[in-house]
Amino acid sequence: MAKKKRKKKKSINWSVRFLWIFFWITILLLFAYYFRLEIKSALSTFSTKIERLGEANRKPDIRYKNLELPLPLEDRAEQIIKHEGYTVSYNKNWRLPNWVAYELTRDELRGTVSRTDKFVVDPYVNGVSATNADYRRSGFDRGHMAPAADMTWSETAMKESFYFSNMCPQNPGLNRGAWKDLEESIRKWVKKDSAIAIVCGPLVDKRDTTIGRNEVKIPHAFFKVIVSPYVTTPRGIGFVFKNEKEDAPLSAYVVSIDSVEALTGMDFFSELPDELENRLESQNNIFDWEL
Repeated sequence: MAKKKRKKKKSINWSVRFLWIFFWITILLLFAYYFRLEIKSALSTFSTKIERLGEANRKPDIRYKNLELPLPLEDRAEQIIKHEGYTVSYNKNWRLPNWVAYELTRDELRGTVSRTDKFVVDPYVNGVSATNADYRRSGFDRGHMAPAADMTWSETAMKESFYFSNMCPQNPGLNRGAWKDLEESIRKWVKKDSAIAIVCGPLVDKRDTTIGRNEVKIPHAFFKVIVSPYVTTPRGIGFVFKNEKEDAPLSAYVVSIDSVEALTGMDFFSELPDELENRLESQNNIFDWEL
């Protein structure tokens, strides 16, 4: 009888073990099923986010025509001259541009045309123009507004970049310092962003003196405003430089485009939708431009 009892107890122990094993296998299967559902849901959510991100990162198909051109000026002399590589608003009273505007593209930076260094009077200017004689022994550089290095894509554009309508008397320390640094930075941004619209020019007032027989105004400062409108998140930035030796980091000269409009009385980038224009022109975020 004792042996039979021991066998029964052993049989009961195995039944209990089997039930526990079955229980834990069931629990594990339920957890596995639950986590499978969670992973599937998470992957679905992640996939949706990736699709939305792809849509957000897609560059807009829209292209702005003449985005770089400011609105017409009513408070000063202005002659609009369209050249191959840039457009100039010429001020016959100052013998200077009010502004010079152009769009620079990544493809244009692949040009191989050599610099000419032949400074000449713009044949399309009505009225008096600066000449080489005005700059001679003045202590000022013939400072490009639209730089020759941005015009290597066309022999005509390169030639026209040396017109005096594209020049201003510029302190050598500025022309060869911070102004040049900004020009080089713009080319880097264009390579990254594909296209950038640029407007630049002098800041002039009645107190500013002149050089040469033709009384070419010496600007007390210069501005440059830039927008990159064709990237995922369009951005804008402005710069103001005193007409003196400037070699601080470019971040020291950053301002908003709105503030440049207040200084110049000009209206930039009006082709942009109002909401986008207002947003870009209020920005002065140096980190967006890696400055």
